[in-house]
Amino acid sequence: MNPGPLGPELKFVCLASCNNVEKLLISQYVSCIIILKVEICFSNFVDTFVDTFVDTVLQEERGIDMATVDTRKDKSGTITGYRFRACIARDEQGRQVWRTCTIPRPEGLTPKKEQKEVERQADEWEREQVAQYNKTHAKEDIDRISFESFVRDHWMKDHVMDGEHTPSSVSFFRYMAADLVSYFGSKRLNQIDTEAVKRYLRYLNKEATTKNGEPLSATTKQHHFGTLRNILGYAKRLHYIKEDPTADLTQKEKPHRDKKKVDFLEQEQAVRFMACMAEEPLYWRCLMNVLITTGLRRGEVVALQWGDLDAGKLELSIVRNVTLDKDAESGLHIGKTKTGETRIVPISARLCAMLLQFKKGQEETFHALILPAGFIFCNFTDPYRPLRPDSVTRHVRKFVEKNGLPDVSPHDLRHTAASLALESGADLKDVQALLGHKDASTTMQFYVGISEEKQRRTVDGIESLITKNA
Repeated sequence: MNPGPLGPELKFVCLASCNNVEKLLISQYVSCIIILKVEICFSNFVDTFVDTFVDTVLQEERGIDMATVDTRKDKSGTITGYRFRACIARDEQGRQVWRTCTIPRPEGLTPKKEQKEVERQADEWEREQVAQYNKTHAKEDIDRISFESFVRDHWMKDHVMDGEHTPSSVSFFRYMAADLVSYFGSKRLNQIDTEAVKRYLRYLNKEATTKNGEPLSATTKQHHFGTLRNILGYAKRLHYIKEDPTADLTQKEKPHRDKKKVDFLEQEQAVRFMACMAEEPLYWRCLMNVLITTGLRRGEVVALQWGDLDAGKLELSIVRNVTLDKDAESGLHIGKTKTGETRIVPISARLCAMLLQFKKGQEETFHALILPAGFIFCNFTDPYRPLRPDSVTRHVRKFVEKNGLPDVSPHDLRHTAASLALESGADLKDVQALLGHKDASTTMQFYVGISEEKQRRTVDGIESLITKNA
């Protein structure tokens, strides 16, 4: 800022990117400073004070920090560029929204002039980022925004692609949203009421078909409805709509999945499964033992690292999950567990001893000490890269075919662990903790009455109680 008289025009320049509350606060204080400046004629001091005060008010009102500048250097230590990082806003959940930018080093300037030029570019870049964010998140179009625009410019960008969803989840939502947009299209978001939702569900039931021209399955219809509810729920949270129209539907009107029998191994089949594993290589013997005794998801199994094993406590820490990601160079995404929470799963002394034996062999294979960050079930060329989850499915399929066992998948072995836990006397809460179900209703849905033999014993017990004196 050039020193000199502080006129009203400077006040408007300062306030150009501010909201109404900020304008009012700054305007009041700048007016006082103008009077003070006239009284005491401290031009340079007042100019500096105004700059500092405006920045402070902006930070306090928006809850953000001003841009930070870091140097970028090559191997010789020479500065090659600068990296800007700034929190430009807070989202609807109060979380900070960050932006970064890297620029090449300005050429032909003295160190002092270079510093000023970098600071100028950082300030200009930050203001542009704030203005761009405010423009795309403005609520001026709240009464006119279409379903398609909201899905594209807000729901997908700020919710689905927020870094918290796995690549597979992003792909799923993008696919589901495309069908919803093709139906609702340019219809105004606030015109989608409960009646419009019911018509959409009727369309799914009566008219929508697959690529092969077949009616949609109950699961597909539920996925479409679930995505629509996710979009409208997010719109309500951001105050684009006052109420979520899906909330007024009755349970009968909502799509439901077909209830199907859960596939799992009965106790005798599980014993045979374990016996057949004796001929398997130690790698697969350990992996399938973990599947059938702990109930872990296949992605959680291949995500296990040696640091997750506590041999003293006979425990495994479940802290991550591996999923397929076609856009990643490795083809894999390593992220949080499905529920986003860490859990501790106990293991038997037998399984722990087997894993430690396997680790010893792994270190001999790679001729190196495996660090805690090494994957227990790594790929076969690098101990610090996990096995692909679909490799687990392929091996289990080949294993059951070779041994004449029931056709089960890794997820069916998860069900098997749950059914065996119930047979051994565990209650539903225990099983929920073991499997890592966030909602107890999920455990209830799949595993209540899972064992016909257990039901038979229950009926026989009731019969004996009421007929013993007959």
